[in-house]
Amino acid sequence: MELTTEQLQRVEHYLNVKQIDYIDIRLEIFDHIISDIEAKMESEKLDFETAFYAVTDKWNKHLNDTSSFYFGIMYSAPKMVIEKAKKQYKKWFYLSFFSCLTPSIIIDNSNILVSATIENILNYAFYGITFICLLIGVYLFIKKDTKKVKTTYSFVLKTQSLGFVIGFPILFSLRFLSENGVLNSFNISFLSIFILHLFCYFHFYKKHKEAIKKYKIS
Repeated sequence: MELTTEQLQRVEHYLNVKQIDYIDIRLEIFDHIISDIEAKMESEKLDFETAFYAVTDKWNKHLNDTSSFYFGIMYSAPKMVIEKAKKQYKKWFYLSFFSCLTPSIIIDNSNILVSATIENILNYAFYGITFICLLIGVYLFIKKDTKKVKTTYSFVLKTQSLGFVIGFPILFSLRFLSENGVLNSFNISFLSIFILHLFCYFHFYKKHKEAIKKYKIS
């Protein structure tokens, strides 16, 4: 049993109310709900209204807004968006701990001393890396354009944007070597995690663009 145009529009309105405007999951959810309604009308001999409310009642728990530890309670989205975003982002979340702890452990256990000349070279190198990160970060932040078209990946980008706003001023205020020529493990760990954050941001930026291309939305 196929639904009428008016009935399909009713389902579309339901998804609009639930703010399912993430293009990479909306069509999938729409098809599932339509199939569920048609199956229920066919198997249980129900009218559209009864089947619609029964099916949407089942879907509500998957589409209601929620948040996640991985992104922070200040960011919320429909549960299905959060679950997909969490699945995609989880490995980056744990890699951030690895990128933070590894430099700290290596430096704190090696006690490397460097000369004044090497210290200056290293400081310039670290600040150069920081400046490059700034340029790339600003470019991606401007180009992401996630307001017109939303995807699960744009949700992740939104949750990571604050890291750039906070991170850049901190990076430029850090000294990567102490006055006696010892590498500062905490500051270098901060730079390491920031570089990983930049790679993560670029990864989800690409995913967002690929999703737009896949669903042919300009």
